[in-house]
Amino acid sequence: MSAALRHRLILWSPLAVIGGLLAAPLSEDGPTICPFALSTGMACPGCGMTRAASALVRADLGAAVAFHPLIPAVALLAATGWAWYLLRRAGRVQPMSNRMLNGILIATALALVSVWLARLLAGTLPAV
Repeated sequence: MSAALRHRLILWSPLAVIGGLLAAPLSEDGPTICPFALSTGMACPGCGMTRAASALVRADLGAAVAFHPLIPAVALLAATGWAWYLLRRAGRVQPMSNRMLNGILIATALALVSVWLARLLAGTLPAV
């Protein structure tokens, strides 16, 4: 894949994702495709995130947070990453250090597992 094509894909992919989320019906019914949920019968740490994102792009913050409490943070991370890419491409910011990037990834994983454990203990995990 050429660098120019990769750049165009990264540039326009948020619009494609938002369009797909808007096109998908916002419903709790639907097939489960999560390998973790299918093999364990229990929701994974990210279960509900797609429905939450779909509700968020429809500006229904209450439903979005009900589907998954971390969706505002994940959306902020995604938007920040996309903006960072564009600023980096324009030469306005330096590349993010591996230490910083690893810290963000570890903090995100810890947040996902912490919320999953809290929902598991409270009995509020989504049905599989």
